Amino acid sequence: MKKTIATIIAAACFGLTSQIAMADVDAVKVYKSKCKMCHKFDKKKVGPAFKDMNTDEAALKAVIKDGRKMMPKFGKKLDEEQIDALVALIKSKQPAANPCANNPCSK
Repeated sequence: MKKTIATIIAAACFGLTSQIAMADVDAVKVYKSKCKMCHKFDKKKVGPAFKDMNTDEAALKAVIKDGRKMMPKFGKKLDEEQIDALVALIKSKQPAANPCANNPCSK
C-alpha cells in the first residue's frame, strides 16, 4: 500500500513539474514573434489558421521543427518547451472534436 501511494505521489509531482515548466513559456509571446506574420487563430493568412491545422501533436511538432513547403524550420530557433507551448496553443484554438461528425447521433 505504501509503495502504491508513493508511486501516485511521484507521478503527480512529475506531472506538476512538466506543467510548471510549460507555464514558464509564454506561448502567445512566441506566437507573436515567430508565427503571427503567417498564421491567425481563426482564418487563413499566408499559412493555415490554427483552427484548421492538423490536430495530431506529433505532426504539429514535426512541422514546427522541420518546416514544410513555405513554412520555415524552427527546430534550431525554438527550444522544446517553446515548441510544446506552441502546440498547446494551437490545440487550444482548434474546435472541440464533434463525436457525431461522421456518425450522426440519434435523438
